[in-house]
Amino acid sequence: MLGLLVAVGCTVVPVAGPATGAAQAPQVPTVEPVWPEQFLMGIASHLGNSRPRASDGKRDGEIALTELGATTLRDEAGWADIDHPGWADALQIVPQHGGTIMLLLDYGNPNYLEGGAFPDTPEERQAFLEYALTLVAKVGPENLAGLEVWNEWSNYLGWHGAYRWGDPCPVDPSDAPGCPRVYAQLVESLLYPEREGLDLPSLREAAPGVPVVVNAVSARDAPWTETVMSQLRDRDVQVDGAVLHPYVSGENGCPGTSSTPAGAQVAAACVRLVADEVAAAYGQRLPIYVTEVGWSSYDGPHGVSEDVQARNLVEFYVRARATGDVAGIWWYDLVEDRNDDPGEVHFGLIRRDPSDPMRPGETKPAGHAYAALARFWAGCAEVDGMYQENRFTLPCADGQRQIVLDATRADLETALADDLALVDLLGAVPDVGTGGDVTRLVGRPVGLGVPGSAQAVPAPSAPSVWQPVTIAAVVVAVVLVGLVGGYVRRRTRRRW
Repeated sequence: MLGLLVAVGCTVVPVAGPATGAAQAPQVPTVEPVWPEQFLMGIASHLGNSRPRASDGKRDGEIALTELGATTLRDEAGWADIDHPGWADALQIVPQHGGTIMLLLDYGNPNYLEGGAFPDTPEERQAFLEYALTLVAKVGPENLAGLEVWNEWSNYLGWHGAYRWGDPCPVDPSDAPGCPRVYAQLVESLLYPEREGLDLPSLREAAPGVPVVVNAVSARDAPWTETVMSQLRDRDVQVDGAVLHPYVSGENGCPGTSSTPAGAQVAAACVRLVADEVAAAYGQRLPIYVTEVGWSSYDGPHGVSEDVQARNLVEFYVRARATGDVAGIWWYDLVEDRNDDPGEVHFGLIRRDPSDPMRPGETKPAGHAYAALARFWAGCAEVDGMYQENRFTLPCADGQRQIVLDATRADLETALADDLALVDLLGAVPDVGTGGDVTRLVGRPVGLGVPGSAQAVPAPSAPSVWQPVTIAAVVVAVVLVGLVGGYVRRRTRRRW
């Protein structure tokens, strides 16, 4: 169950214009953020856009939860489509599998907005809050991992390409590019509607205990984040986390990026940097919710091979979790997109069925890696170690495990001598126990089981299907989580 975060001590001040008179010390949030009780092992999905798998009738959300081992999916039913029965109904797969959704609240609605796609007046913000409350009620707050306010607002997503990152704010010329102050005002109105005279419940009242996360950026945009988070601080707006999409396949604001794809360590360092920047602007360190991250496995200047994609996935999840700043990570995305841009298509963990692109097909190497990692660290409380290093320890329900990201033969032989089972975290090599050959694991990310586990690890029957694995006679079962969601429209923007 998610922790409850309650806003207290809020002072109502005028909405319009900066304060006048003597300078006052900025308000600092007074409520400590509460983290989810378990790490959110997520995948971003477009569940409303697919048919069942031809071979067995499973939908892609069920595949993610029962085969890949995800515990949460990120999806949406956008404002313009909230009245379409298919979108919200698709989300009901979540309670069927006992899981949670990181629910996006986003995009414009021409029935309510005038002159653009951002809600920038009290009347438009009221309409957006009404949409959000309706969607939360349909999905059920008990089925939520969090509420994410908009997707990549700073990139003008929802404007259908009319504006791009860096363009002047079209709804308020006095605002900075990307309209950060307009965004911060929307967040405040969703959490404190009474401040604008809106006679509606707040998001917290509609979904008590559910984290509300903000900072709708793609990769790193330090000026935008500083403006948003400092305005929320000064207005005493309590939020529960900050969002980041640390794509590093091109120059995207994160140090170390260039015209060619950078690796997982650069992305993890970006997480730490943005966590520091959020803390400096907001006056409080917040959990980071990485609601999108990925590398495209396409043959082009911003792509990587499928094997590198799989390795980057494992390495990023481990390193980012080791920063101590991350509450959850949602890989982008579950099934490869249908898009004319080849660079946008190949982020997925699962291919599309070539005979019917609306159906999920075979699992990619990155999907096998995701399943292996989810299987290995299920039940592990945290990842300890310097995120820049290659060796990590994990306190787990059945004892201490280890991860070595670039295992040497000496590492592996020493682990077997200590009676530790070896698990290929890329999901391609069967688990190795006492007397086994470590050759195929050299140079790969490897999980080392608890002492005494080397005798107890059977070889998995098929790397494409996630199964609980017996380690030291303890069955470690990943909680199966369901998720459904209607993906309203293809998001047209590059991740570099």
